[in-house]
This record gives sequence, structure tokens and C-alpha cells, in this order.
Amino acid sequence: MVTIKDVAERAGVSPSTVSRTLQDSSAISQKTKDRVNKAMKELGYVPNIAAKMLASNDSQAIGLVFPPITKQERHSQPFNMEIMTVINHEAKENNYTVSIAVGPSVQELEEQIKRMYAEKRVDGFIVLYTMADDPVQKFLLANQIPFVVLGTPVDYENETTYVDNDNKLMARTAVDHLVQMGHRNILFITDDLTSEVYLERYIGYGIGTSLNDLPRHPSFLFDKSDSKTLDKLLDYVQSQAISALVVIDDLTALKVMEFFNLHGLRVPEDLSLVSFNNSAYAQILHPYLTSFDINIKNLGRIAFERVWALVQQKSKVRAKVLVPFDLKKRESVKNIRKS
Repeated sequence: MVTIKDVAERAGVSPSTVSRTLQDSSAISQKTKDRVNKAMKELGYVPNIAAKMLASNDSQAIGLVFPPITKQERHSQPFNMEIMTVINHEAKENNYTVSIAVGPSVQELEEQIKRMYAEKRVDGFIVLYTMADDPVQKFLLANQIPFVVLGTPVDYENETTYVDNDNKLMARTAVDHLVQMGHRNILFITDDLTSEVYLERYIGYGIGTSLNDLPRHPSFLFDKSDSKTLDKLLDYVQSQAISALVVIDDLTALKVMEFFNLHGLRVPEDLSLVSFNNSAYAQILHPYLTSFDINIKNLGRIAFERVWALVQQKSKVRAKVLVPFDLKKRESVKNIRKS
């Protein structure tokens, strides 16, 4: 087994210099660090992470807090798996690990993060959801624990570092695109009426309809387990001559397409559709979805970079970072402009 002494001998430095290089000490010149790192690579030296944690009082881990799993369908959302994969990759690149907090309620999530931090299993957190009066965010703020929110906070926006897309602008862009394709009667459909993502996207839909002098319809909840709401949705679409839909995400969009197809309304022949996230579901079957690419790689990368900077105390500035999006135009929108 290769030891620090072996690395020191190969690099021509003292063992203490190797130790300080591992801690990225400013007392060691970059030239010496490079020589030590080269020796470690040549010898295949792997640092003792446990010993390093004890010496630095750091866990070298970030906690990833998933949204409360209130519905079984939440497990199927591809966004959660994709963002976890990106953050895990970024952590690995920085010699960090990721610990997961998941549960059916925010109260259970709060208990988990309290234990994780008290037992020094993590140095900070990335929270993958936003909601009003969230006990998790309250606890993190009250105890000055480094954390970053993925999404726009409902509360404490000025005190929180967060990374997000401009959801209002995205939904407004969806309306603009449908208008350019000749649609004048557009409905917003969601699977959740409480999340901040829904609220911001519906506001953006409202802005888009107002600026284009279109009727603004109430949003409709799509719940496959509730036949009454489905009947109301079908009746509304038919009675109001809706020609296009803006749907909260790709998974819900596929379910919406299936529902309307069963009732004789096809996408895009009878109903055009724009959704969000550009997940793997967007091109799983025809018609391929016109969907917003929210740039998950950048969302995850920036979220990790921000929490790492807070943990390392390299930044104390609370920041708002908006990641650009891109509309992927595919088969689910029909051009109905009169030629």
C-alpha cells in the first residue's frame, strides 16, 4: 500500500508537505503541489478520506434533498434522476460524495437533514424543490448551514442562493410559439397546483396570452385517478374550442396525449402541445414533443459549484443564477396558419 512517505520520497519533499498539499494549503507553492500530485498519480496513491475528514472536520459530502414524495408518480419523474446524476458527477470530480434525503413529507425530510448535519455526514445541502413555509429551508437558514436551492424560493428569496430557469419567460415563449403557428385558444395543464414551478409557469402563460390579446383560461389539473376532473377537462376543451395546450412537463404531456387520443382528439391533428424539460420521454414515441430543454447539466453543475463555494467559505454572497433554456421544436405542434 502506497503511503504519504512513499509520495514524499518520490516528490523529494517532506511528508508534512504532502499532507498540506492534500489540504490545498496556501503555504505550499503551486509548483510543489504539482510535483506532489504528479508523484501521487505515478504511484497510484489514494488519500485516506476518513483521516482527512477527521483532520479537517469536513465530511467531503453534500446532501441532496429530494421533494417530498406525495404521489407515486413522482418516482417516475426523469428530472430527479437526471439532476442527481449530474450532481453526483460534479461531486466526484471534486472528491466529494452525495448523500440522499428522501421522504413522504417535509417533516420527515427535516428530521433527516438534522441528523445528517448533526452527525457530520454532510457539509451542506442542495434542495431540489421550493415551497411556501418549508421547515427544511427554515432550519438551514436558522442554523447558517450552507445550502443552495434548485428553483426559485417562495420565501427568503433574498437570503437564499438559488439556481433556476426563467419559468415565466419559458411559458410566455411557449404561448408566443403557438401563436406564431396560428393558435389563438391555448390552455395550461398541470399535475400539481401548489408548486412554485407551476405558479411561475402559469403566470408566464398569463403574460403570454395578455401580450398576444388571447383569452386567458383557468389552469386545469390533470389527475388520472379523478374521473370528474378529467370529464371537466374534456368538456372544457371541446366547448371552448381549445386548439393548443401548454403542459407542465413531458411525463404529464404523454398522459394528456393518451387521454385525449382515447376520446378522439389527436396530437397534433386536433390539439397542439408544448411541454417542459426535454426529458427522455420527449422522443419516446410519436408525435415527438415540442419541449423546453432546461439545460439540466448546467443546473446541476452550477448548483454544486455554488454550494461548494459556500462550504469552503470562498463565497458568502447569496446569488440568483438563471440558466438559459432552449425550445426544441418537434412534431406535437401543428401549423394552422392560413396560407
